[in-house]
Amino acid sequence: MLDRTPLHIDIAQRDVTTVALTLSGDLDHDSVAQLAALTFAAGYSRIDVDLSALSFVDSSGLAALMRLQQQAAGVNAVVHVVALTPYLRGLFTMTALDQLFTLPPL
Repeated sequence: MLDRTPLHIDIAQRDVTTVALTLSGDLDHDSVAQLAALTFAAGYSRIDVDLSALSFVDSSGLAALMRLQQQAAGVNAVVHVVALTPYLRGLFTMTALDQLFTLPPL
């Protein structure tokens, strides 16, 4: 049996147009509903997402991040990945998600 770490999402409003999400733990089939349940009011133009504390991401987790981007676009906002591990950067590159998300410089 795999040892799973529950997903935790910290939400902070940086300013009137920016909200920051910090995800930690596992973003997988069992936890994607937490991310999907987030809603963003009109008026936010930027959603900063810190993925550096994620310990595991599966295909369901990647799909949930794509849905987050679509949801943000629906309220005219952009998702920026502001921090991620080298492993996740490689995963984003391999799956072409680096073309969908704004990633931090190397």
